[in-house]
Amino acid sequence: MECAIKVENLSKVFYNKKAPEDNREIWALNNASFVVKKGEIFGLLGPNGAGKTTVIRCIAGILKPASGTIFINGQQLNQFIAHKLRKQLGFLTENHGNYENLSVFENLSFFGGFYNIKDIEKRIVEVLKIIELYGRKDMKAGKLSKGQRQRLAIARTILHEPDILFFDEPTSGLDPIAAVNVRELILTLKGKHRTIFINSHNLEEVQKLCDRVAILDLGKIKRIGAPKELSRELWDAQEMVCTLKNPITPQIQERLAKLDYIKKFRIENNKIHFYSDDIDESTPLIVKELVKLNADILEIGRMVHSLEDIYLKLMKEEKELKTMEE
Repeated sequence: MECAIKVENLSKVFYNKKAPEDNREIWALNNASFVVKKGEIFGLLGPNGAGKTTVIRCIAGILKPASGTIFINGQQLNQFIAHKLRKQLGFLTENHGNYENLSVFENLSFFGGFYNIKDIEKRIVEVLKIIELYGRKDMKAGKLSKGQRQRLAIARTILHEPDILFFDEPTSGLDPIAAVNVRELILTLKGKHRTIFINSHNLEEVQKLCDRVAILDLGKIKRIGAPKELSRELWDAQEMVCTLKNPITPQIQERLAKLDYIKKFRIENNKIHFYSDDIDESTPLIVKELVKLNADILEIGRMVHSLEDIYLKLMKEEKELKTMEE
């Protein structure tokens, strides 16, 4: 698959002039490298101050990196072509940036003027229908609800039909219903030739939206991949839970202990927790064995580690590593 964004050894340092002379450097990014595939929704996760927004600003050409290289759609970003490449990008910042005294239509008309869009009025109508704000096109932006203001900001982001969209905390401060509406809108914007890059510390949101994620902490990429892949990397076994109707007999326990495709199992009331290297392969075999033993199976479920589980485990390991180094 083609890559939309390629970042190689990206570093950015800021200087705190008020700090002692030998301790003024603040490394917002430290040799960060990752690839965003064309057509995917990619999430950059990390705590506040991890360097997420700095990454976006470097890719946009707003900040000049201390070192490293950035490619956008195969072209290397530099001072000579930054303006040209920026037209291929759409940015939604955490602050929506709408002009509240202008109408919805006027906001889009103003921002559209920066991109020399042909037949701008027709394009505005198209976008307003996509984000379901056409019926409020003459309403002042300041009169919209928070969710509607965010949708207007998204409309401004996609107005010039960019290849790559950047969303920085897209549902921050929204109520649950408005947040769901914005997430659904983002999913509709995904396409074969459109890539979406999301900065967030909302783990549930990223889990629902993103194909792959990178976890950033203190300017360094800790892990990158699909949540399922990261789960396999961080846990030495996969888990499946089988609930039986009747109590688990000694005969069942004895037989399960002899199965070499099970790493271990534990019993909790009428539930058996199985651990295996490949639970997809071992589950049918386990079920066959239980049926042979006349076990009445009520339910079988695979235990899936959430992105929150993955994130917390990584942060815990990082904290333990720092403690050992000290």
